[in-house]
Amino acid sequence: MELGIVIINIVFCVIVVVGVIMTMVGLPGNILIVIAGLSYGYYENFEHMDYDTLAIIVGVYIVSEIIDFGAGIIGAKKEKASKRGMVAAFFGAVFGSILGTMILPLIGTLLGALVGAVLCTIFAEYTKANDIEKAKRVGISVLKGQIVSMIIKVVAAIGMGITLLYQLK
Repeated sequence: MELGIVIINIVFCVIVVVGVIMTMVGLPGNILIVIAGLSYGYYENFEHMDYDTLAIIVGVYIVSEIIDFGAGIIGAKKEKASKRGMVAAFFGAVFGSILGTMILPLIGTLLGALVGAVLCTIFAEYTKANDIEKAKRVGISVLKGQIVSMIIKVVAAIGMGITLLYQLK
């Protein structure tokens, strides 16, 4: 095996591992893994990193993103949240992750998304129904949905990473 291929394979492995770690802390690592796989496939003319494998990787990525997008909303629906509460879960996670990243890079993204989703949902539900107990139940349900979503994304990242690394020549 020539030195150039060895170096490219090492760089590819590092990028995939970094992608998995990014996903574990709430950053967009799954898309990095997908881009790395597509790039490697293009580099080697889709010989080892073939179209079928890459289609599966892209499919897993899309499904994990759909689950991530809907997890808080599904959690809110479980407790019969208002539409305001469901929208608050989504925007709270987005704004919380941004704020969390600014305060405490890496782990703050994950914590910020969780806290933001829960607090915004509780606030939205309380201001809608003026029932703090229901607002707390909805907030906890959103938290559970977000945690399940994050677990699914990490499992997807690990699975995509292992699949791509297995394809190396």
